[in-house]
Amino acid sequence: MFKTTCFEIWRQEKEMPRIITLCKNLDDNIEGGLAAGLITEFCGGPGCGKTQMCLQLCINVQFPRRVGGLQGQAVYLDTNQDFSPNRLREIAFCAEKRFIRALPKVGLDLGTQCPFTVNSVLAGVTYIYCKNHMVLQAAVESLREMLINHNEIKLIIIDSFSFPLRLIEDVAERTAIVYSLLSQLQQLATEYKVVVVITNELTTRVTGNDWNICPALGDSHEHKINQRIILSKCNEKNYYVALMEKSNIVPQVAIPFVIKQNGIRDIS
Repeated sequence: MFKTTCFEIWRQEKEMPRIITLCKNLDDNIEGGLAAGLITEFCGGPGCGKTQMCLQLCINVQFPRRVGGLQGQAVYLDTNQDFSPNRLREIAFCAEKRFIRALPKVGLDLGTQCPFTVNSVLAGVTYIYCKNHMVLQAAVESLREMLINHNEIKLIIIDSFSFPLRLIEDVAERTAIVYSLLSQLQQLATEYKVVVVITNELTTRVTGNDWNICPALGDSHEHKINQRIILSKCNEKNYYVALMEKSNIVPQVAIPFVIKQNGIRDIS
């Protein structure tokens, strides 16, 4: 009892694996990328880049260790069929070409032991379609066995976490299921040192005579996630904004980025 110091906890957090987003300003603000052991939520309206960010992370988690990556794999739980293998392949193709072009310039060669190709990237993403909240619950319960049998899994994505749960009319039942799912995900993230990413939609909350736009699933859901990044699109200037709305390491900050053919990038 009382054997762990704050310094040890801080050191453990600093040593946690991280997945970069390839938006350097965002990565710098979250100390090098999305950290394992945490639940990160990307929230926003339709077309704000949530799924694009998830697809980008599925590729980034597979970056070879020789270039600072985790050389891991991803599990993608899809609840509203927004997942696009063609878009994933397009981003992966651009990433492969970038490695082929850039690595020889710095004297690196990935060799045959850790290939990074379009086909290897697609093979490194396990896809599960969850048509309702019951299938989602079963899929989350199966994740522990997957992590035990496949220690190369470093990323778990649920896109969208809120979509099937908002259809549960009984508020008490919905709250209990949300709490159970997030508790399981938090345990897996901490125990197996994996990055957990979920997406969420915006909804309208009525308070008296006021109407407010806010993330779905309410306050009890917000308390269970570790960091929330609100995504939005600036149509006039054709770029996107990532707002750090909740974080235990950085203050609230808005970071612009773009979505190109080759994926998520800083504004150049």
